[in-house]
Amino acid sequence: MVVHPRKHVLRGMAASLAFAAAIGMPPVVAFADPAPAPGPGDAVNQARALSRQAEMITEQWKLATDRLLARQADAEKAHHDAAAATAMADQARDAQKEFRAQVDRLTSATFEGVRVSSLTAMLISDSPQQFMDQMAALDVLAVSNRTAMDKLAAAVARTEQAETAATDAETRAAVAELDAARIAGDVAKARLEMGRQINLVQERLGKLTTDEFAHYASEGFTDYPLDLVGDTIGIRALRAALTRQGAPYIWGAEGPATFDCSGLVMWAYHQAGVNLPRVAIDQARMGTPVTSGLLPGDLIALYWPISHIGIYVGNGLYINAPQSGDVVKVARVPWRDVTAIRRIG
Repeated sequence: MVVHPRKHVLRGMAASLAFAAAIGMPPVVAFADPAPAPGPGDAVNQARALSRQAEMITEQWKLATDRLLARQADAEKAHHDAAAATAMADQARDAQKEFRAQVDRLTSATFEGVRVSSLTAMLISDSPQQFMDQMAALDVLAVSNRTAMDKLAAAVARTEQAETAATDAETRAAVAELDAARIAGDVAKARLEMGRQINLVQERLGKLTTDEFAHYASEGFTDYPLDLVGDTIGIRALRAALTRQGAPYIWGAEGPATFDCSGLVMWAYHQAGVNLPRVAIDQARMGTPVTSGLLPGDLIALYWPISHIGIYVGNGLYINAPQSGDVVKVARVPWRDVTAIRRIG
């Protein structure tokens, strides 16, 4: 459920002071959002609230889509594992047949050899040496038989293990496919709800007057300089993001011409050689948490559950793709809404 912006104010004062102190920032008074202007009124606030809801639903849709792709990949891998285990079981069964035939031949030969030696070996031997040679041959036959029996037992064990692995893999594949089917339903529902919400936002934005729309998209600026000092991963990602200032916000867009919030972060870090997830809440789990000493390039995640994210610029500012009808811009960090700060690299 989306919390109306006005309901943030009371909890925001205490929470933002504590948060700013924890991360080593100046007092929140220096960077807090300005008090709501009296001008345009509820129409702007309603449009912003609807856009926030659409952003949350879009993030849920992207999250469900990613989970679906992951489970489909799990199912495909499990099928591959099952096929490999089945092939191994087939090979083990072939070896089993070969060693069993060998054991049968050796067992028969051993039996015949024992019968002959016990009844006639001494009688038919022309000399003690011949007798010893015949007995040695029988010993070799017995050793060969034991070796063949050991190989047969090992082949039987490999067959059983491979068959068990194949069954387990097939079970994993079936479970993954069931999960994927269920998640596909979630994706379809989220996509439908996202479309409805986007249409509602666009309808509401279309009803704003020129002054109201100007107030709606007034926060921030699009001419922040690109001459950043440093070459860390964060700086490179931030520099890339700054080149996109003025790019339109589109739900679910991942660049390079249009973006939503997490799409901008993913695209910027990809330019720096880092592959991030495409969902804000997953991006906010990457890297290491920052509790003090923010640096340009740190990820700034907002709300709970996390549904908005941007990249810290410095001096209490961050670059983000803010909302429908708006563009990528640099704006004040709304500290009262910040729920996670992460450093990549």
